[in-house]
Amino acid sequence: MATELASLAEPSAGAGMSGAARAQSAIGAGIVLRDVVKTYGDFRAADCISLDIRPGEFITLLGPSGSGKTTLLNLIAGFQKLDSGEMHVDGAPIDHVPTHKRGFGMVFQSYALFPTMTVAQNVAFPLRMAGVDRTTAERRVAETLEIMRLSEHAQKTPSQMSGGQQQRVAIARAIVRRPRIVLMDEPLSALDRRLRESIQIEIRELHRAIGSTILFVTHDQGEALTMSDRIAVMDAGRIVQIGTPVDIYRHPQNRFVASFVGESNLIEAEIVQRRGATMALRNRAGYVFEADAGHGIEVGRATVLVRPERIAIADGPGPHAMPVTVTSALFLGEVLRIEARTDSGETLLIRCMDAAGRSLPAAGERLHVSWGAADCWVLA
Repeated sequence: MATELASLAEPSAGAGMSGAARAQSAIGAGIVLRDVVKTYGDFRAADCISLDIRPGEFITLLGPSGSGKTTLLNLIAGFQKLDSGEMHVDGAPIDHVPTHKRGFGMVFQSYALFPTMTVAQNVAFPLRMAGVDRTTAERRVAETLEIMRLSEHAQKTPSQMSGGQQQRVAIARAIVRRPRIVLMDEPLSALDRRLRESIQIEIRELHRAIGSTILFVTHDQGEALTMSDRIAVMDAGRIVQIGTPVDIYRHPQNRFVASFVGESNLIEAEIVQRRGATMALRNRAGYVFEADAGHGIEVGRATVLVRPERIAIADGPGPHAMPVTVTSALFLGEVLRIEARTDSGETLLIRCMDAAGRSLPAAGERLHVSWGAADCWVLA
């Protein structure tokens, strides 16, 4: 597989190129957006968005429906016109460059395959439109179909293929020209979970091999966390946070990001004392716990994020354990998902690995839970 992917990264004119030259040729393009605005009447679908995407980066636009992520992708693709702002690719403005001249690969949510064309003809279409000679086009198509494990389906039409196979065809068509930028608009949303996870891995392998810059749009946080170099979380036409998957998940900058990316417990607490790099807080149930002091908040009330998997079930009462009452418990195979209520009425979600000998707690059962300072994040 690695050898096949390496061959995909090699340009058609690179037969005599050195390994270093081929690696250089596979690097994607940088994208710079400055104060990008797109409005529909009084509604701002893109509200003064600025974004720097590094060459060869896999960046995901993540957000709920209506957050502006697809609008931003369409602006970059050239399907929609800017109202104001600037867009540059490798330093050159593209605001007025027609879509077909931007040279981007595009994977649509609906696949957008030609129903009367064979798989090979669908993949070859961008090459034909670009005027690539027949011999080169046939070789490129054969290489790409082999990489996407579609060679045996080359003469089938889309209607003769499964949804996962059709999506592979759409990806093959997007990368057959070796574009420096590939735009993907929720390409996996129509697939079942297992197939979606499989194609996620294939897309990442392709990205590492060909080095194109990939801009991926999704509302699925799992896809974003699994695939991205960085994630730009969007809400109401704005990027509200951008960072690595680890930063976004562990250190969200506000309640929206904390709630949207992953399951979360948001605990209202009063800051009792600051102790160097940590602070002591007390929640409404009177439970005192410590959290890393990262936002410069000194006194008053704060909202504290504790991820469900960071909450530990204690063996029994103790000085650092808080009593809770189980309201529901689900066995999910290797994981137990427990909902519990504190004595002050707050709901806590707990996710823990299934341990040998541990029984599933029943509704109404009392448990004691705890977490450490490193398991919390104080929101600004």
